[in-house]
Amino acid sequence: MSITILPVLGYPRLQVSDDIEAVLHVPFDDDDRFLVGISDGTLLLGTYDEQLRCTWSVVREGAAVVRIEGERVDLHWSVEWLNVGLYSSAMIDRSEPVPLPLFPDLDRHAA
Repeated sequence: MSITILPVLGYPRLQVSDDIEAVLHVPFDDDDRFLVGISDGTLLLGTYDEQLRCTWSVVREGAAVVRIEGERVDLHWSVEWLNVGLYSSAMIDRSEPVPLPLFPDLDRHAA
């Protein structure tokens, strides 16, 4: 199970095929960036240039295996839904969580 995401040439739209079949409108604001959230937890960042060519990057990895080849994105995982939205830096938290001690009682007495 997988999906393929391809930009529609000359239009701010995405063609999604395989498990989900749809053409999605990409919202535009003052920024040429947009986010694609996928049900497995993957978050993709898409960026358009002046000719509406799209480049991709993975902002947050989910359960899927993501393969980016040029303007094409392949996600190998069972996908139930995906959402396209405006870019917002508030949506992307790049901080890593602090690991918790495995045995807090033992760590306290070890010092």
